[in-house]
Amino acid sequence: MSQATKVLVFLLLIVGSLAYNVPQASVKVNSPQGFEVSIPDEPGISLFAFHGKVNEEMDDLSDQTWAADIVSARNGRWTYRNRQHRLQPGDVLYYWTTARYHGIDYHNYNQRYVVGAGGDSQRIDLRGSRGGHLPLVVNGQNTINIHVD
Repeated sequence: MSQATKVLVFLLLIVGSLAYNVPQASVKVNSPQGFEVSIPDEPGISLFAFHGKVNEEMDDLSDQTWAADIVSARNGRWTYRNRQHRLQPGDVLYYWTTARYHGIDYHNYNQRYVVGAGGDSQRIDLRGSRGGHLPLVVNGQNTINIHVD
């Protein structure tokens, strides 16, 4: 191997080790419907993008149900919010994310999240005043507010 080739390989190794890694996204299932996908804010991020589909893998980068660019962080997170779709236990959210870090887009492809597999659901059986049972399923919420009239 020539000296020039060795230097080139060395430089490529250094540049590759300095590449930015997109933080692993957190998925939160909301009840009764909706979900959120987010990454933590950090200096240098100027955009977060989410691309996703439910129960069907994406064939290419344009094959998605949802695609959104988030241009600002809130409360320390870059968050895509979907308020309409109702995810069910067992649904698989296939997605990929992008973070624009110091002006360069970095991607985290081929991600998936199985609803209910990560302990994001809790079932509580309530007894009604007439002895009946009412199942209450709570998705992605650590706090439950119950109002009794």
